[in-house]
Amino acid sequence: MALQMRKKWLYVLAVLLAVPAGFCLREIYFADRSMSTRCAAASVAEARTYPAKKELPSTRRILGAQVSVFESRDFQETEKNFVNLKKAGVNTVIVRAFQNHGDRAHYFARPRKKAGVYFETSHAPVVDPVLTKIVSIGHHHGIKVFAWMETRKMPLHLPDPEASRALAYCFETQALEPIAMWSIFDESVEKKLIGIYKDVVSSGVDGILIQDDLIMYQYEDFSSKAVSLFERQTGKALNPRALYGNVFMDAEGRWCVSRYSDTFWVWACWKNQKLLDLARKLIQSAKAVNPKIEVAMNFMYESVTDPKNALAWLSQSLAEATRLPIDYYAIMAYHRQMKKELHLSEEGAYDKISNMTATLLGLVDDPYKIMMKVQMTDWETRKQIPPYEANQVFKRINSQGKVSLAFIPYSPPIPLHVIRNYFR
Repeated sequence: MALQMRKKWLYVLAVLLAVPAGFCLREIYFADRSMSTRCAAASVAEARTYPAKKELPSTRRILGAQVSVFESRDFQETEKNFVNLKKAGVNTVIVRAFQNHGDRAHYFARPRKKAGVYFETSHAPVVDPVLTKIVSIGHHHGIKVFAWMETRKMPLHLPDPEASRALAYCFETQALEPIAMWSIFDESVEKKLIGIYKDVVSSGVDGILIQDDLIMYQYEDFSSKAVSLFERQTGKALNPRALYGNVFMDAEGRWCVSRYSDTFWVWACWKNQKLLDLARKLIQSAKAVNPKIEVAMNFMYESVTDPKNALAWLSQSLAEATRLPIDYYAIMAYHRQMKKELHLSEEGAYDKISNMTATLLGLVDDPYKIMMKVQMTDWETRKQIPPYEANQVFKRINSQGKVSLAFIPYSPPIPLHVIRNYFR
């Protein structure tokens, strides 16, 4: 009996000793595990360039039709166009809101001026303020309407238009000549553009597409204000003859530059920042009127395929533009244009667009912010592109990921059955 009692007390004692020991071992195990987990997580985070899993898109996906000219004779016919677009899956219509000399007017408009805009403003001539009616039609059918707006080519009311023009260096004459684009360094130009962007938002539009004229070519701007500001801010002299090396004319009669000076690259980067500064002011002025306004900006295909030359030729940098409060990066992925300019085969042009989409998905944090624009008309022949080609372009874009899409230009003969396949 005594032996049994002794065994029982030894068992109880063993249990009492084992419990705290177990807790100690448990704490040591989980502490080591927690520490190793934290160290592993830190090392992975430090080595990783991009997060392994991106957040879901926060931007709405645009499925857009860009309209150069409404060919409908009245608003009833225009409404039928919206109905057909809605059936094809279009959720956004981008309407040309400006009119330059030589542009065709929207068929239902009653032009008061040969150049101007399609909304009420005091900053530019008013052709016919039909934009508000177009917005009303779009909203009735659940479609958002964007105003397609210019900047440096926008018809504006300026006190001295000739004095507000940019100056370009002519390679042939080696002289400075005014060009048909405004200088962004002219205060009156900036003031008018800010005012007109506020006014277009007041027309009721849901968004703005900034045209591809918010660039500066490699041979401009040598206006006195631009040169003075550059030299004061950088301490570098701006002599056009010293910027370009080995200038020659190619077989197609275009002037080319094979080498740029160090000062040229400083100037190109400086011009890019000034363009982005203006873009930021325009976006902020638009959002001050309507904080919910969506802003898209056009980018040339070179900004994706050839960033260095995009900076040199256009003073455009997509990477730098990602710092702007832009909602959509509208990439002009025009396959026939690229095919001709880059001397590509048909298959090579499709591959180029596929690669562009992949590059953009690595650069932009939200895939829906990427708006790939598909060419539906040959710019030279003005003939409609066959449905097969359009299908191939959309297919190559979609093979890389789900991004925003738009086609240009819209007209009733457009093969909406192809659009429908990708806009659902």
